[in-house]
Amino acid sequence: MEELRLNLGQALMRQGLRPFLLDTVVPLSRAVGDLWAQGEFAIFEEHLYTEALQAVLRGALGAMQRSGAPPRVLLTTLPGEQHGLGLLMAEAMLAVDGCACVSLGTQTPVQDIVLAADSQQADVVALSFSAAFPAAQVWESLREIRQRLPATIAIWAGGDMRR
Repeated sequence: MEELRLNLGQALMRQGLRPFLLDTVVPLSRAVGDLWAQGEFAIFEEHLYTEALQAVLRGALGAMQRSGAPPRVLLTTLPGEQHGLGLLMAEAMLAVDGCACVSLGTQTPVQDIVLAADSQQADVVALSFSAAFPAAQVWESLREIRQRLPATIAIWAGGDMRR
């Protein structure tokens, strides 16, 4: 675990945050997910990878000088979506571009997303979906959120929805 965290941290230092995310984290995360899906990685191994990467990314975010420039982005996942790595990756990419980010973490009920968007004066609500989240539920939830949010707040949705 420590060696993995060290190697990820060194790659981040060599590459910089944006290239690290795009050139290292995205393909590595996809490979880890594929190995887990094929039964070649145990759940705990996937969790160890996720925890190591989250520690590295949170450290990078904590060290950044943030301008807080618009847009102000509220990041979360819907109830049932417990995978937060994509959310953290999105926050890191947005932070590199100087966006003000507010993360609610995972599994936020729709009503609380709407309340938080208002409370935090969000310009955008960003939602992350993993391949494990039911695609039909994605579209239903996005319609519901769109109906509840003011038209002035954009919705950005993304992730690895393979179904």
